[in-house]
Amino acid sequence: MPAERRLVLVGAGHAHLHLLRHAPRLATAGYRVTLVAPRWFDYSGSAAAIAAGDLDPDAGRIDVAALARDHGVEHRIGLVADVDPAARTVTTDDGAWLEWDVVSCNVGSVAAVPTGVEVAEEVIGVKPLADLHRLRERLRQPPPGRGHQVSVIGAGPSGIELAAHLAARPDTDRVHLVEAGPRVGDFLPRRAAARLAALLADRGVSLTSGAAVTRVDGDGVVLADGTRTSHDLAVLATGLAAPPLATRPPLGGDAGFPVRATLQHRDHDDVYAAGDCADFLPQPLPRIGVHGVRQGPVLLAALETRQRGAAAPAYRPQQRALSILDLGGGTALAVRGRWWWLGRSSLVLKHRIDRSWLADYRD
Repeated sequence: MPAERRLVLVGAGHAHLHLLRHAPRLATAGYRVTLVAPRWFDYSGSAAAIAAGDLDPDAGRIDVAALARDHGVEHRIGLVADVDPAARTVTTDDGAWLEWDVVSCNVGSVAAVPTGVEVAEEVIGVKPLADLHRLRERLRQPPPGRGHQVSVIGAGPSGIELAAHLAARPDTDRVHLVEAGPRVGDFLPRRAAARLAALLADRGVSLTSGAAVTRVDGDGVVLADGTRTSHDLAVLATGLAAPPLATRPPLGGDAGFPVRATLQHRDHDDVYAAGDCADFLPQPLPRIGVHGVRQGPVLLAALETRQRGAAAPAYRPQQRALSILDLGGGTALAVRGRWWWLGRSSLVLKHRIDRSWLADYRD
């Protein structure tokens, strides 16, 4: 029987949810597991629909506390403020500290603020997902005598989903989607991007591409050419970045915790990271949930083999992954490689996938 080792899980992202579900295997391997994370996990696949009011908030939530309790994991509700590899401790946001033999970080991402752009405090970011609940609450009460006027800054997947959902609301007067790149949906096959742009235009979305933003206030957005467009609400969807914990020395880097293919830190074999907070050194990975999901089994196997002294498995990203954009109004855009389909059947497929994944952590 291997000696008991203290394993501290920092955050409850996709990969750590997998560890919680299989915590008995970690106990058998000789780990005493402690989780430090908020009580709730918010699922990114439902975020736009929930923020726009098309789904109830509970539709995309997992009770992390219940999951940990049911699988024998000690759960401290809160956040981690610091991870010290020299002292082998983590410090929580309430000042407590925990000792560890092995630590794993899976703390997601935050909305990235482009260099040179000023963003007011009242502007809502697409990450962390808890911030989008602020958008849902503010949408409950439109301005007197008219509907909402919303600016969405950034036309990546999150920005497109939000703009499409908001434009489909009957109490929205105007949605302005601003993209610094040459066209909206530049990450999509060209014909899919054109079809998407047509759908947004049909819903009355005002599209501005090739436009650098210099400032986003609570009541307006200012472009580099001096143009200013007013709004009641603004959402920052200009990409995702590693959270402060993952960029702070000595463990963090500009792009997050630097990890090898084994998900171990570049300089510390007893430190692991997965998902959006990790800088995967073998190749850059987009910050999308599929990598956190697929890294979960690799991380679990790595921790088990560590106790046996066996070689660690490696994470090998798949070259193509299915992505489905929920566009509201009963339709979605499914994309895999150069294959794409826009229609209700894509939304039915997305809902089936989402419900199946969520059910794994609710039953």
